[in-house]
Amino acid sequence: MTSGKLSHAHLCAWLRFKHLMLLTTLAESRNMHATARAMHLSQPAASKMLRDLEAYFGFALFERLPRAMQPTELGEQVIRHAWILLNDMERLVDDINDLREGGYGQLLIGAIAAAAPEILPAAIARLKQDRPRLSVSLQEQTSDRLLLELEHKRLDLVIGRLTHVSQHNVFDFEPLLDEPLRVVVRHDHPLAHLDRAPGLDELSRWPWILHPLSSPMRGVFESALAEEGIATPANVVETTSIQATLQLLQSSDMLAVLPRSVMRRPLAGGQYVVLERVIGKPLDYYGIITRRQEPHAAAADELIAHLRRLATEADGPRQEA
Repeated sequence: MTSGKLSHAHLCAWLRFKHLMLLTTLAESRNMHATARAMHLSQPAASKMLRDLEAYFGFALFERLPRAMQPTELGEQVIRHAWILLNDMERLVDDINDLREGGYGQLLIGAIAAAAPEILPAAIARLKQDRPRLSVSLQEQTSDRLLLELEHKRLDLVIGRLTHVSQHNVFDFEPLLDEPLRVVVRHDHPLAHLDRAPGLDELSRWPWILHPLSSPMRGVFESALAEEGIATPANVVETTSIQATLQLLQSSDMLAVLPRSVMRRPLAGGQYVVLERVIGKPLDYYGIITRRQEPHAAAADELIAHLRRLATEADGPRQEA
């Protein structure tokens, strides 16, 4: 066991990347035998490596349960940093290989559905005009999942929303746009041509396509139901895929709750109708989320500048939506 306060210099001299791989692999498998096999180690060697780590840090990293290895509360914190360090190294390797092959780096972006169809593609297009050989990867997902990827350094920035009040300690957030939520159906749906705004109690009896419960959009929907004492619809398909949602709407009597920006182009084609019903309050502003107090790559800074300009340009139309 280490004595006294742990020092940065001593940790750098002692810790090996194999230690980090053991922690992350065991955190995923929760099984020492499977971890040893994945790392091409004997099980006694892997077990000794874990004991050495726990002796060095001075506390248990995993709880030994009858059927699994469960990270302790302190172990979770060490594992989180292990993921960050390993992903940093993976990114270093990718960047070096890209540069050696004549590329100009890469930018890994995460975005929620509201940002993906309009403002972000326009910003990426402007960025690529200036950096045609930059490799850009775009992942669309809910904010909670994207923020985990961002924290673990598998993304450079996220266009989304903070999902917990404490996240300002980990991330910087710059707001861009807010979003009113509307109910969408196919153009010949029985509800499509009502001469009134249907009530939530009436809508709740139809089948729905909704985001998972962990998403802010679903939270707004559930809050609106709760305020009127209405239970969550019993017939629900959960998905974050806009394409799957549009296809389900087109081939069924299902309803979906979506931001107006996502629907602007599909509505123009005449296949879908927005009902005269706004669900709850508008979603809080989505914005640019980056890791707190960490410098950005030049390409990320340029993308952020484009996003700011596009958000300003969209402010007028947003007011009308």
